Amino acid sequence: MRRRRNHPLIQLVIWLAISLVCCLLALVAALSVASEHGDQLDNAHRAGMVLGQQLCQGFRAEADRVPSPAARRQKGLL
Repeated sequence: MRRRRNHPLIQLVIWLAISLVCCLLALVAALSVASEHGDQLDNAHRAGMVLGQQLCQGFRAEADRVPSPAARRQKGLL
């Protein structure tokens, strides 16, 4: 009876498949943990937006600013 020969790269393909499955399982685990903290992340984001608005009060927008006459007289790169 003749023995069937296996391809030399079969072990590599099996190792890559197992590695891919492990990576996918790790990704699923990380995403499931991140989704549990969604409300906490949203609250932190909102608090940061409120703080940013408070810090920016009193500043004029860049488009509203008129360049000073001294800045207009300067000629050159610096």
